[in-house]
Amino acid sequence: MAKNKFSFSDLLNDPIKIMALIYPYFLVVVIGMGFLYIGNSGSLVQNKIAPVLDDSTMVVNDLSIEDAKVAAAVDLKSFSESSPALVEQGKPLFQNACASCHGIEGMGDGAAGVALDPKPRNFHLAEGWKNGRKATEIYNTLQKGILASGMPGFDYLAPSDKIAIIQFIKTWMPNPPQDTPEDIANLDKMYTLSAGTNIPGTVPVASAEKLMQTEYLVKTQKINLALSKLNSEKGQSSGVEIFFSVTSDQQKALTTLMNSASWQVGEKEFLAVVTDNLSTNGFSGKVFSLSSSEISELFSLLKRVAV
Repeated sequence: MAKNKFSFSDLLNDPIKIMALIYPYFLVVVIGMGFLYIGNSGSLVQNKIAPVLDDSTMVVNDLSIEDAKVAAAVDLKSFSESSPALVEQGKPLFQNACASCHGIEGMGDGAAGVALDPKPRNFHLAEGWKNGRKATEIYNTLQKGILASGMPGFDYLAPSDKIAIIQFIKTWMPNPPQDTPEDIANLDKMYTLSAGTNIPGTVPVASAEKLMQTEYLVKTQKINLALSKLNSEKGQSSGVEIFFSVTSDQQKALTTLMNSASWQVGEKEFLAVVTDNLSTNGFSGKVFSLSSSEISELFSLLKRVAV
């Protein structure tokens, strides 16, 4: 009985046999890709959905109203010599100013820091401190902030409060480095800590918003009143006719003038203001065609109604 011999030419002439040979390999590839996708699905969807923050973990306190002042002189020994009282002073200050990002225990896991990249500093780790781990270096960070990391500066805090925060933070730090007398002297020279430091005043955000709204309303009323005066004097004053002829938007023009006091100094300064940013200041290019007497008349008119 003759045996059937396998022929490559016969295989090429039989597509079904070709598919039968290829199909198992194709199936293995598809299954392998499926397992690969499932195994990496966590990273594939990572950070696609914003985390829901529990508001109960973060309390944001508004600033209090504080006048600008000169802070009392600092005992420079407090940079290198801590005390239980200083650490205890720093704890509530840290919780109020820092814990929302850095976490109550300083682990860098505060609710407000979840969306930050890079993540807030974990004070329990010795690696990765951008400005250094010495007390004087941390003081600089608290004073200026770190713009690239989204950390604000706390220059409004008294120097003694910043030092207290630092000494509280150092209770978490493994083997914190010591400041040299030169480090402390250089910081004192920069901020005049031993002579007293200027502290800027602060105002609560809510109060600042109300103040801005009030100022906006007052300014809007002044602009509307000035525009009403100008409209009422149409046909009675050549200066008014000049104003309407050289303005593309009368309200914007009056707003430009009321936002700057420099134009009131003289006609030269007036021209500098009204010809600057013609596309947005409410005036038109026609101001360039005014004669010196027309400029004087327009200047006198606007000093009367727009100041």
